[in-house]
Amino acid sequence: MHLIELLDNKSEVLNYNVENMPIKLVEAYSKNILVRSMVNHWHNDFEFTYMLAGEMNYSVNGVPVKLAEGQMIFVNSGRMHYNYWDNGQNGDYTCTIFHPSMMDSKSSVKYLDRLICENSPPYIVLHPEIVREKKIIDLVLRLHEAGTRQPDGYELAIMSCIYEIVHALFIYIQNSGDSIRQNSKKLDAMHRMVGYVQHNYGEKISLADIAGAGFVSRTVCCEIFREFAGQTPVEYLTEYRVSKSAELLRDSDMSITEIASACGFGGSSYFTKTFRKIMGCTPTEFRQSI
Repeated sequence: MHLIELLDNKSEVLNYNVENMPIKLVEAYSKNILVRSMVNHWHNDFEFTYMLAGEMNYSVNGVPVKLAEGQMIFVNSGRMHYNYWDNGQNGDYTCTIFHPSMMDSKSSVKYLDRLICENSPPYIVLHPEIVREKKIIDLVLRLHEAGTRQPDGYELAIMSCIYEIVHALFIYIQNSGDSIRQNSKKLDAMHRMVGYVQHNYGEKISLADIAGAGFVSRTVCCEIFREFAGQTPVEYLTEYRVSKSAELLRDSDMSITEIASACGFGGSSYFTKTFRKIMGCTPTEFRQSI
């Protein structure tokens, strides 16, 4: 699993990598991927993941989605999501992320509001064999190439692509009739509870603590995690602690005992048992493999 950094509103900190633009471009290849899952997270940016080869799974607001080669998934602003691979799965992909503020004209605000609102789909899977969907795929790939290669005038090419992408998404949603209503209060509570876990994973955390962060009861807390993450709050906490421990095993010289303590595990033996259950190997084996 992969650890993420959070802002004060519990959204992910995105390290944009296109100069002077809130855009993040990623290319990932299975041979270089050490982790099999991202931590469930959210951000206000639009996210597009395109499968170059193989396959990959996504979860958006708790709904599982499988991506095949040539397909792309659009994840809407503010939705809980993560990507992962099942045993035996591998895949190469690109990820193109940009903030809605890229469309800064006053005339575009009303369209953005309708695209981002809770009545809009949290995600759309785009298929290359469907003409209107391939148009969006091609526009995103063109944006990604312009931002990566940066030929003369690439900023103008990027802005042109972004306006065309948002327009195409707006038309798609207006015509699809697939509007999926999400309970915004539940999603807000989920954002707060996830943020609490990710900020306090090293401390002793109870179910009541997590529920309190979302201003809900323990029963409702469990229901929300089941709905948006497909797991219990305790399962999420445990997986997050393991993801953090994996980073420390990779990037630090801390001992197994020190890492277990830093990540909120009761002891090294329990840490080793839990790590093996989730990662398929012991902490020592994981460190040696790196």
